[in-house]
Amino acid sequence: MRHNDYIDACQRTEYKDMPAKLRHLQTGEVGTVIQCMPGENPEGFLVRVGQEVTTWSPGDVEEVGTEH
Repeated sequence: MRHNDYIDACQRTEYKDMPAKLRHLQTGEVGTVIQCMPGENPEGFLVRVGQEVTTWSPGDVEEVGTEH
């Protein structure tokens, strides 16, 4: 995921109540973004996958089901 896509997904998730859905490229898991971690090194997403919560790096994911 490019940095601009990361920013867009974060803004929709945190300011527009439109949580981004992501697919992890290595595992194929799909999760919903809960929170973004901008400014962290590295940046990342806090993601809910089923009942679990994990962190994913923007470089390891792609957005799915976008409607914009």
